Amino acid sequence: MDISNLNTQREIWAKVLTTIDRNGKTPKGASTFFKQTFIHTVQGNKMIIGCESEAVANILKNNFKDLFLANVSSVTGTNFDIVFVPINEINTKSKDEIIKESEPIYFKSCYLNPDFAFERFIEGPCNTQAKQAALLVSANLGKMYNPFYIQGDSGLGKTHLLHAIAHFIRENFPEKKVLCISSQNFFDEYINFTKNATNDLSLTDYLKNFDVLLIDDIQQLKDKEKTLDYFFDIYQHFINNNRQVVLTSDRPQNELSGIPNRLVTRFLQGLTVSISKPDFSTCKQILMKKIEFSQLDKDFMSEDAIDYIAENYSSSIRQLEGILTRLTFFTTINNIKQIDLPIVFDALNIKDAKIDKKRKTDSSRIITTVADYYSISIDQLTGSARKYQVALARQIAIYLIREILDLPYTEIGKLFSNRDHSTIIHAINKVDDLLKTDKQLNEVITNLKQKIA
Repeated sequence: MDISNLNTQREIWAKVLTTIDRNGKTPKGASTFFKQTFIHTVQGNKMIIGCESEAVANILKNNFKDLFLANVSSVTGTNFDIVFVPINEINTKSKDEIIKESEPIYFKSCYLNPDFAFERFIEGPCNTQAKQAALLVSANLGKMYNPFYIQGDSGLGKTHLLHAIAHFIRENFPEKKVLCISSQNFFDEYINFTKNATNDLSLTDYLKNFDVLLIDDIQQLKDKEKTLDYFFDIYQHFINNNRQVVLTSDRPQNELSGIPNRLVTRFLQGLTVSISKPDFSTCKQILMKKIEFSQLDKDFMSEDAIDYIAENYSSSIRQLEGILTRLTFFTTINNIKQIDLPIVFDALNIKDAKIDKKRKTDSSRIITTVADYYSISIDQLTGSARKYQVALARQIAIYLIREILDLPYTEIGKLFSNRDHSTIIHAINKVDDLLKTDKQLNEVITNLKQKIA
């Protein structure tokens, strides 16, 4: 897009600001700063944005650059790099000088994922405490829970929360400077600095200029003695000056081998929260939200397909995302409009014995076999009768369908008068508990399986 014309630049910038405002992305108290900006000039892939003062330029550069980058790209169709410059510098410096000075000194490759906001973090029993604590920390920087330590296995949402905290601070406290990096970023930058040390501003001074330090995967600094010594001094500076520190790790503090005890004990002084593996309900919500965020049709995936994935691929949110990506790709290359359970099996190349057996045996055979065994009708078995013998037979049928066919809970519920998945889970757990002590029931189950096979 040719934006060398002054009128075109004004139109584009007006659209950028309107888009930000329309999407509800204008942070509280920052709209005034935004309105005072304008495109001064464009040179190559650099877009120089004039600001009223140095303070405004610094606030926009340190807290809202990602927001502007996304919207400039959306409006222009071009990935410009944005440089915020106060008017007095525009009048006294050449474009080349401005561009050179605008280049980041350290952590040049670090960025915030725009999708990792609190609004897109799906809550469930596995992570509610972590999200609520993250919100409290974000709103009370350095005043409570410092440091804030988020622990959980890989792929469960720790990085999402870390970036969400950064986004929240940038939107609600634009005067605060936030640095969000991984421990690998920290290590690489420290090594490069000690080897080169050519910048006018030392790495130490650069880091101490921030108000909030967010570091992902702190366990990766294991056994890096000199880096850990350096990090200790930076950490102490933040804590002693009531500047917020947030750390994530895949293990509790007392399992951080290779990290000095003086750091471990300090990590324990703040608040620690854990994120566990998502349950079925949370996995299902995550999948449906991922479909929505991907702008796919709400009926893109059938409910039984969603249930199957939520039940069988719940080890991490990252795994769920990978499965959805694979299914989307499979439907694209095969021109498929909706994903159902057989398509899931085909796309994921599931050919194990359990699935093969599912194709040979259907639920009606199990229901009929159990009904005949207990001399009751199929309507009684699948209906609402509550007599003990009927209720037990129904629980056994549900148990066998789950064990033999591995159907999703919601699909089993549909076979029994649309019972919800919690009722189905209760029935399965009830039979499981009885089998631990009831020898006669064990014999019944064995006999039924032989008849069904």
